[in-house]
Amino acid sequence: MSAALLMLALPLACFASDAASDCDFNQAYLAKRLQQAAARHGGAKLDPAERTATWRLRNGETVQVTHGGCVDLGTRVSLTYAKGAPAPTREAAIERVLATVETYWNAADAQRLRAAIAHGGLREAEPRPGVIEISGALDPGGFSFEFHIEQSASGVSIGWQEA
Repeated sequence: MSAALLMLALPLACFASDAASDCDFNQAYLAKRLQQAAARHGGAKLDPAERTATWRLRNGETVQVTHGGCVDLGTRVSLTYAKGAPAPTREAAIERVLATVETYWNAADAQRLRAAIAHGGLREAEPRPGVIEISGALDPGGFSFEFHIEQSASGVSIGWQEA
């Protein structure tokens, strides 16, 4: 597993905690944030155990938002392309996933991610054939959490740690 995927998986792995009191973050509040996002766009399938909301769009694409954590707080927004659809260019894929963040999660986070990407200093890797990972500082200029974009022929996702 690449370091970027591991960084994103760790906050989400904390969902397995049996006792909310063991967590640094209010689990009921985090669940409510995800429910609110799902309510803004009807048709979402909520999976409280995995802290995900999933939308199957009429054009054949799928949007999934995962949000939560116990010790670390993270969010991941994924866009899976319709079967047989051609993959967009890297720039177009990044813009599409940022628009997906803005629409299905939070406009302020989308704006923050756009600014971080525009700042530059991005690192790119190919952890396995056909998959490109792009990562960078979420708040350049000092200590910062990172964001990670993963692009492939089947979709694009972006994840970031909030705390």
